[in-house]
Amino acid sequence: MINTSKGDTKMLIKKILIFLPLFLFVVYSSTHALAMTSTFRIVNDKNETIASKEVSFQEGETLYEVTKRAFNIEESQGNIISINGIHSIPKKNIHWAVFVNRNFIELGLDEVTLNENDDVVWALKNWDNQEILK
Repeated sequence: MINTSKGDTKMLIKKILIFLPLFLFVVYSSTHALAMTSTFRIVNDKNETIASKEVSFQEGETLYEVTKRAFNIEESQGNIISINGIHSIPKKNIHWAVFVNRNFIELGLDEVTLNENDDVVWALKNWDNQEILK
């Protein structure tokens, strides 16, 4: 009877040794997203870079989340109207546009996830003159 108890204990230890690393891997990998960085630039309506910085974020974060955390933004009706105190100029139809790797983003900011080393530019552009295409 003592041997059966020792055998059960050995089997239990083997199971723990097999499944514990797998369990820890699953728990660790799902709670620790990869840290990434990208360059963000803020460009005024005169096409001058007024701010540039490396921004850290976690894998899976959206453009909206990262921008909101990295800069002081003001919003109105779902649109960004000010970044770090630089306001859009609605009377001249100059509004904020965002480009990721030189591509104008037409999707909602919360629909765009960033990748490592993306080049993000927030620029004030005249929408009447289709400056967003430049």
